[in-house]
Amino acid sequence: MLSSKQIEIFYQVYKNNSVTTAAQMLSISQPSVSKTLKIIEKNIGYKLFLRKGKKLVPTDEADALFEHASIVTNQIKNFNYIANTYKARSSDFINIGTTPSLADSFVPKIIKKYKDLHENAKFNIINLNSIDLIEDRYKPDIDITICFNAKDDSNFNNIILKTGIHKLVSAKKYNIGKKISLKEIEQLPYIEITNLLSVYTKSSIMSYLINNNFDMNFYLKTDSYNSALSIISEGTGIAIIDDNTIQKANLEKVNISNINDAKFEYQVNAVMKKNLPNTDVCNFFSYLSQ
Repeated sequence: MLSSKQIEIFYQVYKNNSVTTAAQMLSISQPSVSKTLKIIEKNIGYKLFLRKGKKLVPTDEADALFEHASIVTNQIKNFNYIANTYKARSSDFINIGTTPSLADSFVPKIIKKYKDLHENAKFNIINLNSIDLIEDRYKPDIDITICFNAKDDSNFNNIILKTGIHKLVSAKKYNIGKKISLKEIEQLPYIEITNLLSVYTKSSIMSYLINNNFDMNFYLKTDSYNSALSIISEGTGIAIIDDNTIQKANLEKVNISNINDAKFEYQVNAVMKKNLPNTDVCNFFSYLSQ
């Protein structure tokens, strides 16, 4: 049976093909690494490395074990990360994970209203894109996640803060009216917002375009609605953008149009871990619920 430390040493030696480098990575002496390797090989009963010149070459057995050692090593890293996060985080702050677009517009308004009622409340805003936010909401440095279209999870309380729709934003030079059909703008330079559309909308805009045979003139990709709005404001391109982000649009530079073909709806959710002991966080979430 190997200890986690022995597995970590094996992992570093395998990864770097060097006892010296492994020792440097682990901040321990080279003799300690060499001694531990010998103990590991003695315990398991076979060789893990063969020396060829100055390099250590892993055996077939070492190749098979490395994948499992990687899993253990990553679990140790995650454990240490979470342990350090609990140590570093302050319980005096309400830690909110949110997207850049909501952090620029929607979340500050909520905080302002809450601060008017609770002047001593303290907040820490953690900006992540939607995909990362979904993964990271489990981590201890986030108390409440405010994001688009969060799915229900038995481990979390989930409330809807806002609903809205997407509209077409276009550069002024295209002279697009207040209402349009997507067929009317197929040949205009279209900005695709990548990897966020299925998260930001209840149904994927891209899937809708494909399923209904719209032949859009894709000329640029970005993973941010804010970025798409900025590019259009510079005088070129069109994009389908949520009406929350659109609030920041300069109407002297862009046109806003309702889309006749479909309502691309979204909602903004607040999500909090159940049974969270922090009273300040629970009070803020209760305020959001109201």
